[in-house]
Amino acid sequence: MSDVFNTLGNHSIVSLGSYKPWNVHRAEGGDRSSYPAHSGYVLDIKDNAAIGVKHFAKILGPELKDNIAMAVVPSHDPKKTDGGLHALVRKLTESGNRLDASGSLVRVTKIDKLAHGGDRSIEVHQGSIRVAHPELIKGRHVVLIDDVQKTGNSLKACRALLLEAGALSVQCLALASTW
Repeated sequence: MSDVFNTLGNHSIVSLGSYKPWNVHRAEGGDRSSYPAHSGYVLDIKDNAAIGVKHFAKILGPELKDNIAMAVVPSHDPKKTDGGLHALVRKLTESGNRLDASGSLVRVTKIDKLAHGGDRSIEVHQGSIRVAHPELIKGRHVVLIDDVQKTGNSLKACRALLLEAGALSVQCLALASTW
């Protein structure tokens, strides 16, 4: 039984679907009319568009239990501290007894963007991310959200940091997985 989800289960990383990068889709001859809807909503989150936030909030809202904290994997760039994932967490914590802990993890050193070939090792993430507000997650069950996961290493690194800072449990959630 999951500490944070009603029906999604308790897996190492829960993924809500697949993500096809736009450039791959275009290279295969695709256009907007044939782009997978789930991938489009992920791009909306990346662009901090309200439609993406609304879409994923509608899916996740009923799945989340109360008395949890919600954190996000920080951007590759420390200057980007309030994107679509933060907006999604704000929306999901408006109702129910859920704590917005989206500011609990911060990137302190900029890394190369992973989608552009950056180093995906756990060590790179652990060396560039810090727990800024441990009081938000200490003694709580935490849902840790990332937009797209390939290896899962950013989620795994952040999970380890949150557990080390006192979280009771950390369930990783990716809006999508890619290859």
